[in-house]
Amino acid sequence: MFRYFVVRVLGVIPLLLAVSIISFGLLGVLELRGNVAEVILGQGAANPHAVKLVEAELGLNRPLPIRFLKWLGNAVQGNFGDSLKNTGVPVTRMIGQHIWPTLSIVAFAMLLGSLVGILLGVRSGISPGSRIDRVLTFISASMIAAPGFVLAMLLIYVFGVKLGWFQPTGYVWPGQSVWGWFKSITLPSVALAMPVVAIVQRQLRSSMSSSLQSRYVLAARARGVPARTVVRRHAMRNALVPTVTVIGFQVSAAIGLTIAVEQVFAIPGIGSMLTEAIQARDITVVQGTLMVAALIVAVVNILIDLSYVWLNPKVRFE
Repeated sequence: MFRYFVVRVLGVIPLLLAVSIISFGLLGVLELRGNVAEVILGQGAANPHAVKLVEAELGLNRPLPIRFLKWLGNAVQGNFGDSLKNTGVPVTRMIGQHIWPTLSIVAFAMLLGSLVGILLGVRSGISPGSRIDRVLTFISASMIAAPGFVLAMLLIYVFGVKLGWFQPTGYVWPGQSVWGWFKSITLPSVALAMPVVAIVQRQLRSSMSSSLQSRYVLAARARGVPARTVVRRHAMRNALVPTVTVIGFQVSAAIGLTIAVEQVFAIPGIGSMLTEAIQARDITVVQGTLMVAALIVAVVNILIDLSYVWLNPKVRFE
């Protein structure tokens, strides 16, 4: 297992390298160099001479491969450079200031979505084709089909404005109020969790239904093992293996969806920061944010793979 862990960690290196190459390639294709200088200077001062001076100062007039190699050397040391718009502000500091709201929302959404999805999936899988199974399947299909921003706006209107149970928009830092922080991340987390619930429920329902028809489960029932024990120890643990893989994929999707969710709920996370950086042509912030997001996804995938051993001890890593 240790060897497999080392191999998976080393496999993150080419992934991050690919993300960095793709991000630089897209920036080169879009030819953002002049736009960056114009945004920094402003419309009134963006004359050709001033634009050239800014490009020379920031190194934007150098060939793209040279810029990439210099940036990559600094990134390996944890230095993503300074923001082009906010001169002198390190990108790592900006990411550090905005990443906690995003991680809080994504973690809570995945926890909530996974737990509810597993409960509903087990219930549906135990009695496929029943009335409750059809109801849960309809609800999960509706969650997948409904646009995320519509769900977000509905949550704000019902639970934030009408009932006043949660904070409709904005973010409260834990240092200010733990209860206020919880109330501020609940609605965006629920908005992110809804598609997770639906997808996990559908996957686990299918896996549970197949697992309950397997030979070892039928043999356990024939030996007189209680139904709850059969479901919990035999069927459910094996059905969770493919479900955990789906949950890992949903982490990547949730990180991507936070861009829209943070805009709707006015959350100062990395999604909002990335949107502002793209609009401002702040290349260094975009590159650094993409690298951090790719690293988070890679770490989550490694943890998901290692969880297979706990769920099914028969799994062996090569």
